[in-house]
Amino acid sequence: MPDPCDVCGAAGDMRPLLEAALHGVGAVWIRQCAGCGFRQVRPRLPPAALDVLYGADYFDSAAAHGFAGYARQRQRYERDAYFLARELRRIAPAGRFLEVGSALGFLLAALAPITGWDVEGVEVSSFGAWYARDRFGAAVHRGALEEAGLPADAFDYVLQKDLLEHVTHPRRHLEETRRIMRRGGRLRVVTPNGEADLRPLHRVSAARENDDLPRLGQAHLSFFSRAQLLRLFEDVGFRVLRLRSIGIRRGLRALGVVPGWRSRAPMAQREAPAPRGRPAAAEGGGPTPAPWAEQAARIDAEVAAQHRAVRSWPPYFHYRRLVKRLDALPGRLAIGQDFDLLVEKR
Repeated sequence: MPDPCDVCGAAGDMRPLLEAALHGVGAVWIRQCAGCGFRQVRPRLPPAALDVLYGADYFDSAAAHGFAGYARQRQRYERDAYFLARELRRIAPAGRFLEVGSALGFLLAALAPITGWDVEGVEVSSFGAWYARDRFGAAVHRGALEEAGLPADAFDYVLQKDLLEHVTHPRRHLEETRRIMRRGGRLRVVTPNGEADLRPLHRVSAARENDDLPRLGQAHLSFFSRAQLLRLFEDVGFRVLRLRSIGIRRGLRALGVVPGWRSRAPMAQREAPAPRGRPAAAEGGGPTPAPWAEQAARIDAEVAAQHRAVRSWPPYFHYRRLVKRLDALPGRLAIGQDFDLLVEKR
């Protein structure tokens, strides 16, 4: 049976658009729906490929792929937690909060002590879930949201930041998100502007002189436009409360609208290791794999080295928030690097 488009439901009409390289997987095709224009890596990746993509090295500053600077973000998540706790208090004095894609647990660790809400996470990376539990005692479910078996109508606020572009079935994922939320519950999603994400890949692909391919450095699998996001969320059963375009400077550079100021994607060889099976995980009190312990120690050291006292100062939080607000525009002006959506369950 043809695999339908996640946005418009058109079956079997995803046309080849751009070939790219994905770490540990090899060459993949980004295809475009002939009906609505949605772009996505097809065929969809199997679970073994996701294990390769989101292993411990996804959070390693020395790795050739993934979120290389993640360990340096610890204090940024403290700042995010400060304002998120204020938002949660305006909603209710207590409730249930879930971060899907909790990574190393930095936000959960910062949020839990400053809110009366129950705070939980879901993380597909075995290493990330282990690190969050081991270092912070965070309540993190290992696996995809669809595998977590969370109860229906349970959560009052769900956060998915830099997550939707990584899931293999976005519509199915959002349907599961809605199922676990209480009616009127809020969901905040930050996901890349698909055009800003893809334009640097097209740019280097058109200029390449050998068989190398543009590299999907952070393993994004789906590329959304503003209209596609609005349609998808409404179809699934959410009401869009707010949509902003954020990261305007990075977006302008990625889109290449300013002459001489254009970002370019890195290149990679077509050949790459084939995906292997799911690695052993330290679950249920089992022994910690030695590479994980070494990687965790490096992350700890990097966090400590990057710490600056001023960045934990509330006035600095407000200064950085003002700077970010100046780097945002209404969502209809889709020129930012990312879209920031706030929706509620109908």
